[in-house]
Amino acid sequence: MRTKKKVTALKVGQELIELGLKVQRKEVSLDVVINEIDPDFLGSVSKDIPEWEKDIKPYDRISALMEIQGINKSELARRLGISRQYVTDLLNGKKPITLKAAKKLAHALEVPVSGILGMQ
Repeated sequence: MRTKKKVTALKVGQELIELGLKVQRKEVSLDVVINEIDPDFLGSVSKDIPEWEKDIKPYDRISALMEIQGINKSELARRLGISRQYVTDLLNGKKPITLKAAKKLAHALEVPVSGILGMQ
């Protein structure tokens, strides 16, 4: 007997970001994406954060989001109105990611603050 693998919100979020980028690049229409989303499936997604995911640092989350979206440090700096060096320091853990900074980063990367801080 096979056990059903738990689908995490992180995995669904990653897939939705990828779909959103495909819509943005006009590789697929928004109507197709909307028709493919199953509300029953979304309701079954686990809201629990796996233990391993709790250990992911905000700067690693930011780097992953940048990679998914094809954004480099210069572009993120431009969106935030800060220097590229400051972004580098954030990503290297040399500058703290405060709640205020997390909100700005979330806005610039078009994700909820929880996508930066890893909280529910």
